[in-house]
Amino acid sequence: MSPATVVGKSAMMSLVLPLYNEAAGVEKIVTELTAVLDQEAIPYQLVLVNNGSTDETGAILDNLVARNPALHVVTVPVNEGYGWGISCGLKESTGDIVGFMCADGQVAAEDTVGVYRRLTDRGIDLSKVVRVSRHDGFRRSVMSAVYNRLFRFVFGVRARDINGTPKLMWRSRYLEVELTSKDWFIDAELMIAAAQRGFQIAETEVDFLPRSHGGSNVRLATSLEFLRNMWRYWLRSRRWRG
Repeated sequence: MSPATVVGKSAMMSLVLPLYNEAAGVEKIVTELTAVLDQEAIPYQLVLVNNGSTDETGAILDNLVARNPALHVVTVPVNEGYGWGISCGLKESTGDIVGFMCADGQVAAEDTVGVYRRLTDRGIDLSKVVRVSRHDGFRRSVMSAVYNRLFRFVFGVRARDINGTPKLMWRSRYLEVELTSKDWFIDAELMIAAAQRGFQIAETEVDFLPRSHGGSNVRLATSLEFLRNMWRYWLRSRRWRG
């Protein structure tokens, strides 16, 4: 019996948002997201991870939590990476459905609802976005296209957009995987684990919007980090098969 059959459309969603120096935009992003979730009558818990921020992010989160009991703050004293912030948030998530997304405002709140609906309505294991229209620059678009093709070739994962978030899954499925990546490879690690376990995965096409504030943290070093991690996981998978 699928998890969707058990809890259906009443499933509470715990969504983790890792935040590193996002004082300029966090209130707008959280307010827009909660407004849409409330309007759609989706039970939710937003887990806001202050991932070692050195600006006013923490103070803004305290104000937001005071106004909305559905918000929960996790404070990570020292930023050890994007993936570590997500893992810390997931450990404190209590929903029937758990997942994470970037807190940069590049995916509309309505699209998060669409990802949730597809998970609960279709009885699948993992639901995520695929960014079909990107507004983050030519270089990022090319890097993403090359990375996704290479990843599918190396690991055989049938997904068009490995790093697309939000990613939502049933708690029972999350408990089957052990995410260890502290960096940006956490998305890829989850997709590899899902493919190895035969999870049913659905991708929802979305328009990837320009950042509402700040700049991207993805650099050339990030791409090299991806490639290094791919090599390590490929070697690990060969040893596992052997």
